[in-house]
Amino acid sequence: MQGFWVYAIARAAHPRPQHVEAIDGSAHIDAIEEPPLVAFATPVELTDYAQQAIDARAGDLEWLGAIGYRHAGVMQALARGGSIVPLRAFTLFGSAALLQDDLRAHGDRYTKILDRVDGKQEWTLRVEFDPQRWSEALIHRVEPLRDLQQQIDTAAAGRAYLLRKKLDDERKRASKSAEEQVVAEIERAVLDKLACETVAETRERREGAFPQINVLINRDEESLLHELRADLLQRYEAEGITLALTGPWPPYTFASAAP
Repeated sequence: MQGFWVYAIARAAHPRPQHVEAIDGSAHIDAIEEPPLVAFATPVELTDYAQQAIDARAGDLEWLGAIGYRHAGVMQALARGGSIVPLRAFTLFGSAALLQDDLRAHGDRYTKILDRVDGKQEWTLRVEFDPQRWSEALIHRVEPLRDLQQQIDTAAAGRAYLLRKKLDDERKRASKSAEEQVVAEIERAVLDKLACETVAETRERREGAFPQINVLINRDEESLLHELRADLLQRYEAEGITLALTGPWPPYTFASAAP
């Protein structure tokens, strides 16, 4: 059964991407219009991307990697042409008519998102913690831990041993809230310097990966973001905290979040 793999939605005048590899390995990108919007898509055999097919190839990392690479490549090419609403991989429609129906039904929402991201780019600040240095820094950040350390410094050997065990336990419990405090501090610094939109993601939301802050900035503010990162690196170096800056990305986070 033929259908369409859909990459993104844009305004009808948006240029079609050139010299990109479509999801099926071809260069075939259709522009399916329903003014004032257009959807960019590739005709595919729907059974090749149905849930049963995905489950059957769950261990095929080469296939999955190619899917992600091609989908992201088309998205990046489209984003260079202007504002888009990026869609998740495996967004499928059974026909052009159904896709046009969707553009009509949700046109107001898509238009609001496009207005929101006009002239902007998404960047990511990943907040990375060196385990040893961060563990040591917690004592200076968290008052109860400072108090325990001061007691250890003046206690007899036996009591100091027990207090050190307590300090280790308390430090583990304090780490999460202190980490969240650091992320909030960095997010506030971003907002103060750039007056932009941000979405912070915790370790839990990212399934154990380092927390990150997604930032939506004007295209001409990139240098300000790099300056801020340099300032923050200097500010947090002693605590074993570094910031990895990646981008620009299509506005994945802000196209799905509520305006």
